[in-house]
Amino acid sequence: MRTTSKIAIVTSVLVASGAAPVAASAAAAPAFVAYHNVGAAESVKQVRRLKEQGYRPLTVNVSDGERYAAVWVKGGSPDWGIWQGMSASGYQRRVDAGVKEGVQPVSVSATGPAGSAVFTAVFDKKGGTFQSRHNLTGSEFAAANKHAVGQGLALTSVDAYGTPDDVRYVAVWAPNPGGAWYYTYGKSRSQHEAEFHARKDKGFRPVKVAVAPDGTYTAVWRKDGLKSWAHFVDMSASGYQARFDQLKGKGLYPVQVNAEGGKYTAVWE
Repeated sequence: MRTTSKIAIVTSVLVASGAAPVAASAAAAPAFVAYHNVGAAESVKQVRRLKEQGYRPLTVNVSDGERYAAVWVKGGSPDWGIWQGMSASGYQRRVDAGVKEGVQPVSVSATGPAGSAVFTAVFDKKGGTFQSRHNLTGSEFAAANKHAVGQGLALTSVDAYGTPDDVRYVAVWAPNPGGAWYYTYGKSRSQHEAEFHARKDKGFRPVKVAVAPDGTYTAVWRKDGLKSWAHFVDMSASGYQARFDQLKGKGLYPVQVNAEGGKYTAVWE
């Protein structure tokens, strides 16, 4: 385990003291494009350009006055859609319309106070039951998760928004793809890191991580046996770019990126 003052966590499977990094070869990784800290107009340009080039969005994030980050991968099903700049009611209308169209939200993010939040989301054509909730307080989020788990669903997308003294959550639950999982929320950076240490040796890793306006972390942890991965928190925009460049050379690419208050967190595989 290696810890620095700014970038807190990386799996020891990937970087171990006295050992060479273990990672998938660059040739084996799918073609991908990632961008971050771009404005709304530039985000729209990126969406149009990448769609024309045959890419599809894997993860999307909006933060800090509508600044966008996303990761796109080449190929895959063309039956997807991406929306940005939605209000809470606009997002709900999109979810309701998606049910009729046979599409579900697979990556959702929001930023801003509860009463004027801005949402962005990726929708994908897929079957099966799902639940989507937003504007949840911490206790409401916990209750919604308990209810979803009772229905056989797993937390597949989550983000925290609002203000430091009024954190809200937007989340999606879908059929469990397999394996044990659990979640944590409202954890300080040190608590999140302690959770990482406590669970890593038991085979769990973070697969979704979100940073809230108050600096706390929400995470989905899964036991899936993947050996080559990395997770970093508390990065600046330039720090995220530097880490991106470093890990790209090791054959890893980000599968989830999240930001709020100028702090980035991401998961690479």
